[in-house]
Amino acid sequence: MADTGIIPHLPEYPSRQQDTSPPLLSILTTVRNGERTLARTIESVRAQNFPSLEYIIADAGSTDGTIDIIKANLDVVTYWQSEKDRGISDGFNKAIALSRGKYVTILNADDWLSPGQLAFGVETLEKSGADFVFGDLLYHDVNGRVLHRISGEADYARRIGRVMPALNHPTVIVRRHAYAKHGLFDTSLRLAMDYDLLLRLHRAGCRGIYDPRITGHMTLEGASDTHSRRALAEVRDISIRHGQPPLAAWLRFAFRIVKGEARRISQNLLPAPLHARLRGAVNRNYSGPSR
Repeated sequence: MADTGIIPHLPEYPSRQQDTSPPLLSILTTVRNGERTLARTIESVRAQNFPSLEYIIADAGSTDGTIDIIKANLDVVTYWQSEKDRGISDGFNKAIALSRGKYVTILNADDWLSPGQLAFGVETLEKSGADFVFGDLLYHDVNGRVLHRISGEADYARRIGRVMPALNHPTVIVRRHAYAKHGLFDTSLRLAMDYDLLLRLHRAGCRGIYDPRITGHMTLEGASDTHSRRALAEVRDISIRHGQPPLAAWLRFAFRIVKGEARRISQNLLPAPLHARLRGAVNRNYSGPSR
């Protein structure tokens, strides 16, 4: 498979042996050299107390202590493999193909779950019939201190054709049949592959639903300007690919770069409470740690 932007599908990746009683939920972690955070991720899975799940870890050839951590937690890890991949999207796709659950959630090796998070999500999917569910995301610094919360955007459909709304991918649970029918992650993308996937699902008529009981966790370690701009550029190109007028997409890209620079300047110059209030006024989904 060449990285041409053609969306890969499940049959293009090796799968596991299927049995007659697949679990209700598959949790998937892709990792490479994640010894610093993986144990916390696994512990959050152990604490879920969910009756019917499998936990799959797809390692991309780690050279640190990651494999030792996996082997020490085989009471939680249902299946794992270690082999090189062609990037994070390819790793996601491999893990999805290995899964057997009715529902699939991706939990990166530096993210972790809140107690009961998965049960809330599956309950909402079962009752609503929606194709995916999502919630809120708490961002932490490297010491675990809460930096801010991004609330899920219940009316995401209003903006998803132009920008990535607050769908908070670490909280998303998707029906596996959506991947089987509409394709996996675009392996040509490195940062905004979640936007491309969710936009494709939306355009295909799939429905997402927000559940405020869901709260995921992510460590924010200060992405460089290069990565931030590349992510915005991928969002721009994806929106154009799906019908957004190029001029509007480029203007929005430029505006978001300026907005990001203004946010960084404000964060460096203003007292933290004032910066949080200003940011909350600009982004209705944002709230500081005190709220």
